[in-house]
Amino acid sequence: MLEHIFISLPKLETDRIILRKLEYSDKSDIFEYAQNPNVAKYVLWEPHQDELDTLEFLNMVYASYNKNKAAPWGIQIKNDSKIIGTIGFIHWYIDKNEAEVGYALAEKYWNNGFVTEALEKVLDFGFEKMNLNKITARCLPENSASIKVLEKSGFKFEDKSKMFVKGKLTSINFYSLEK
Repeated sequence: MLEHIFISLPKLETDRIILRKLEYSDKSDIFEYAQNPNVAKYVLWEPHQDELDTLEFLNMVYASYNKNKAAPWGIQIKNDSKIIGTIGFIHWYIDKNEAEVGYALAEKYWNNGFVTEALEKVLDFGFEKMNLNKITARCLPENSASIKVLEKSGFKFEDKSKMFVKGKLTSINFYSLEK
């Protein structure tokens, strides 16, 4: 099953949301939140300047799906086809049974528990379907909302390090959760 896990990325559901494979028809929805400087402030990518940036993102996602490499689900509120964010594995270390999770959400939907709800489903999928023993995450130290989500989901602070983000050396917090 692992050899096709991202090629055939399954739909996951909670009471309020659907996590599904991204589609090119989601381009406008993704651009809507990805262009927002407040959303891009806490992620490793720059705000999208136009829909071509979003198309490049979707091309990268589809290349990952097709190569069975780690790729995100779109976060969709039930009874609405609009994509309000993404969540998924951004790195998958098959030989170590580890993966790194990442997410982004449209500002309009912040502080409503959507990421925590989505993360719970993704963690279950990782531990149960991908046979992961450890899932990691990283975030900027000033991103208190993301830190709350990670801690609420059981992640423990592991380390602080520096890495280049958007062209400058930046502090990054590393978190992990073991099976």
